[in-house]
Amino acid sequence: MARGFSRRVFLAAGAALSSRIWPSKSMIAADLISDPAVWRVKRPNILFLLADDWSWTGANTHDDLMLKVPTYQRLCAEGVRFSNAFVACPSCSASRAAILTGQWPWELEDGANLAGTLDAKFQVYPELLERSGYFVGMTRKGWGPGQLAPGHRTQNPAGQSYKDFATFLQCRPEKAPFCFWFGSHDPHRPYEIDIGIKSGIDPSSFDVPPYLPDAPDVRGDMADYAFGVERFNREAGALISQLKAIGELENTFIVMTGDNGWPFPRGKASLYDAGIHVPFVVRWGGIKKPGRTVDAIINTTDLAPTFLTLAGVALPRDMVGTSLLPWLDGEGSLPTRDYTLAGMERHMDVRKTIGWGYRMRAIRTKDFLYIRNFEPSRMPAGAPSVHPQSQETLIKNVYAGYGDIDQGRAKAYIITHQNDPAIHPYFERATGQRPAQELYRITDDSYEMKNLASNPAFKTVVEQMDQRLTTALKASKDPRIEGHGSMFDHYPTYNDVGFKRPNKI
Repeated sequence: MARGFSRRVFLAAGAALSSRIWPSKSMIAADLISDPAVWRVKRPNILFLLADDWSWTGANTHDDLMLKVPTYQRLCAEGVRFSNAFVACPSCSASRAAILTGQWPWELEDGANLAGTLDAKFQVYPELLERSGYFVGMTRKGWGPGQLAPGHRTQNPAGQSYKDFATFLQCRPEKAPFCFWFGSHDPHRPYEIDIGIKSGIDPSSFDVPPYLPDAPDVRGDMADYAFGVERFNREAGALISQLKAIGELENTFIVMTGDNGWPFPRGKASLYDAGIHVPFVVRWGGIKKPGRTVDAIINTTDLAPTFLTLAGVALPRDMVGTSLLPWLDGEGSLPTRDYTLAGMERHMDVRKTIGWGYRMRAIRTKDFLYIRNFEPSRMPAGAPSVHPQSQETLIKNVYAGYGDIDQGRAKAYIITHQNDPAIHPYFERATGQRPAQELYRITDDSYEMKNLASNPAFKTVVEQMDQRLTTALKASKDPRIEGHGSMFDHYPTYNDVGFKRPNKI
């Protein structure tokens, strides 16, 4: 490699530091300084560019909306794109907790729920990097929504908050390696209606996914979403320009991705690919053969072990993720990874019984997605409102019914037109009860429209996928498998101030 680690040092450091033996805090500095493979060169900076609710609209290796994302495309050309990247949970708080800890959400107690807390006993990579000498910070949205105090934390797990990246760099000690979390609020709702059209985005240019009706309101909503994605892309590009201006671009390990699915029916808060399949690219001057696409299945739980291994910090025993560094090197033996997991407990607190979520787990291979719904009697999108709701209310208020689907025009259109025979199938697909088992063959059903779980021809596949999922969940001591999963229904909801569940949905 022309810059950064040499290939020999890169592989040696990765192998030596992937051990799950965690030293005491007092041992860290001495252990690292005595390791010449790590300290022979300057440790890379880390810049994490995280969008809020940015995913692929289907199970493809590109965004079906064909958005204008030149920063992402540039990083793909100069780095390595992972075409099969997935999140551990399609819900903000739990997904971000999994990113920070490198653990499955169901291992994190009330960290598995939206608007819960992330207990300080769960180690997060920013704190470990800070102890090893990194200058750590974040801006905008870190871990959240939720509250820190119940988890015995006084600072966001993503790091100390700064006004912006420029301010963070001004505060950086001379020559200190840094780790910065840029947590954009885009393309999260609410949207300014028609901001997409006003900015020049043409709604007629989109391919509307088959699980959404092709209607002007839906296309307009998609255009507003596209505006948010493109704004995130522009702001990410500005941060990269700052790196270049200070001469730190080539020694900065950049990751650009999203935290969960796009905020449309059957996307966010679902385990379909529109909820868990995300764009993912890594750019670094130490990458061998940039411009490659890797189709290995990865998960955002892999980020924490990647960052720690890159920095020369030993991994905690409880991290389930795998360092991505071998794939970036592109030579030699690579880790075997042919599936990943995802799950969800409580997203919004929007069912008739306070605290109830929608319990589900999934296993995703390159060919199949298998979902187990633990409580199929519950409403997957939340309870309908007990009062008639107007289109305007459904656009603005997440608690206006079916609250696990974010408020917006697409949702409002489906609900207000549910009695139209042409729209009712979309309404049922978005809000209706689901069977205990779902199986989709990705290779010929990329939008997961046809459930094969009850098809006799796929009986063996269902049994095999169910066994693989069960085995993996048992290995991670998932309370759902161990018989005490009801604990997730009883954790408090710590919503942000002003975001209170009404007495009646």
